[in-house]
Amino acid sequence: MNLHPRIAADTLPVCITPDAHVRLMNDNRWPWLLLIPLQEHIEELHDLTHEQRDRFMADVNQVSRVLQRFTQCKSVNVAMLGNVVSQLHCHVVARDDNDPNWPGTVWGFGTAVPYEPGQADELLATVRKSFK
Repeated sequence: MNLHPRIAADTLPVCITPDAHVRLMNDNRWPWLLLIPLQEHIEELHDLTHEQRDRFMADVNQVSRVLQRFTQCKSVNVAMLGNVVSQLHCHVVARDDNDPNWPGTVWGFGTAVPYEPGQADELLATVRKSFK
């Protein structure tokens, strides 16, 4: 499966489930994961079959639970926009009232701050472990 070039450039690999690529947005200001269905040429959620959509959303729910437990955040934002990147992808972002743009959106706010080597290892291990 080919990732959209923007997704590939802006994210780091986490794991692949039976139904989705899970990737970390390379911006350490927020714990922010993306899930991308494994199927080719999917642009909208309704492009998935009922079964594919159910399994994909189960992965989104799993990542959401893991992020909330791991970060103890106030809110988990889940969004599928597709205005800039047409390949279906779901953003799952841990938000808290002390984050850089609370309660505003994470999109277009400031400049991304890439992770330092090893900085996200604990989060990545926790997400990977949740899918085993």
